[in-house]
Amino acid sequence: MSLATIIYNNYSLRTASSENIDLAVSIYGNAVGLFTVNAFRKRIEDLIFPSTTFLSDLSVYPDLPQDGQQNTQLYNFSTFINNPNPTDVRGIEIDWQTHPWYLPGLLSNLVFNINYTRVFSEANYPRTELDISYDELGTLYRTVVDTFYTSRLLHQPNDIFNLAVGFDYRGFSARVSALYQDNIFKKPDFWLQQRIHSDEYTRWDLAISQQLPWFGMQAFFNLNNITGADDIDLNQKTSFPALQERYGMTADIGLRVML
Repeated sequence: MSLATIIYNNYSLRTASSENIDLAVSIYGNAVGLFTVNAFRKRIEDLIFPSTTFLSDLSVYPDLPQDGQQNTQLYNFSTFINNPNPTDVRGIEIDWQTHPWYLPGLLSNLVFNINYTRVFSEANYPRTELDISYDELGTLYRTVVDTFYTSRLLHQPNDIFNLAVGFDYRGFSARVSALYQDNIFKKPDFWLQQRIHSDEYTRWDLAISQQLPWFGMQAFFNLNNITGADDIDLNQKTSFPALQERYGMTADIGLRVML
């Protein structure tokens, strides 16, 4: 029984759905501002992810050519599927927004926003193993064994941190913001050397605006990715780069009419 390869565009995928449970506690005060702690749990059904399996019967895919001799041809079958196993995501989010109005002078015009999220996830991914054996006559036997492996949820980071420091004075507003993300799971696979996750990523942005006294106009200037941070994906076993995308720093300047 020979082995052929099929890469299939699965048009019958279902939309993933999520059941969310959140428990949030907030504290608000003139001196503290708004401080929130939120614990959450998500259960995701029909998660879409890439899959490679072994098939000898293509009747479940009637749009594909049928060989007419069922179970005689073995296919290495790659496609995207809905995960039949539910996936759980748990985590905690801490958010603090404050305006230190009590500070002297222009310091009272400062604003702060700090947000941190820690994510824990576990997903069971279907896996098909091909067991090859020979009998005493040298006859080749191939046995397909369906199993699963456990790893993190696809596209989920371990840590997310956002920081924004601003200054507002009359019609002037300025914000310096930072985004930090770590270890986003990019590619699931049973073999560690085939798994991909993102490297640590830190991005700094600057946004400045000034209200103008004509027709509700506002002048603005934005600097994006000030340090020119690259998006880098790493091989989970070797930590060698698997993909690197470079966008550099960009800037926007213009006038906005506030209607």
